[in-house]
Amino acid sequence: MDDAVGPDAKLRQGDLILFDKPESPLRTAGIIVTADCDLEQKKHARLVTLVPVMEARTILERYLLLEDCERKRDLIEAYTFKAHSIDARQDRDTKLTILNSVARPVKSRDSNTEGVATDFVLGVSELILVDSYVTLMQKINSGAKKKDALRDQIRSRGDILVLPDAGKLGISGRIAWIRHIWQVPLGDIAIRTSEVSARPGERIARLDSPFRYRLTQLLAQVFSDIGLPNIEDGMDQAVEDAYSHV
Repeated sequence: MDDAVGPDAKLRQGDLILFDKPESPLRTAGIIVTADCDLEQKKHARLVTLVPVMEARTILERYLLLEDCERKRDLIEAYTFKAHSIDARQDRDTKLTILNSVARPVKSRDSNTEGVATDFVLGVSELILVDSYVTLMQKINSGAKKKDALRDQIRSRGDILVLPDAGKLGISGRIAWIRHIWQVPLGDIAIRTSEVSARPGERIARLDSPFRYRLTQLLAQVFSDIGLPNIEDGMDQAVEDAYSHV
């Protein structure tokens, strides 16, 4: 955190921005990844690009747990149709149509396992809470994904950077999730204390150089990655041939 903000202070790449009353947990805090040269030369069209900083729970509930549910969709659908007394012998499209007609409205589904399952089956789930996920796995007689596996999955993702602890600055999360990059107008970010009351975002610190450069490197890797089709590479036979004379 800077000791003082001078009269000529400007936003820079790596600045950590904290937002007041964010519209989403994915927009609570972010790190500016707009290049310094673009900011200096005003090539950013008065928009600042940020990578969100969030808690591990947010990634679990908004992605990884839903991904595990997707793998177990057949079990969840069977449980849901049975819970709503929908004849399992009908074709899937018919069962989904009936489910959509009988399952709404529901007052609250945060702690209602049937409701959580129904939302997932109907494709309207934006997240699934950890406790709801664990309960649902028990209901469908399937094991919940182990904590170690989820931890390793977060660490091994190519679109995530684990950051130093910024709890003293009011930032509870320490994971930069590149995949959820977003933009805000330059005028929405306050640099000086006098600007805070009029702007939703406040610059509170700057990411140190090794993390800053690694973040921009990951950003380039994620969005310039070229996917290749799965093809037969012949390596098994090539290695076998190389060793055939030994």
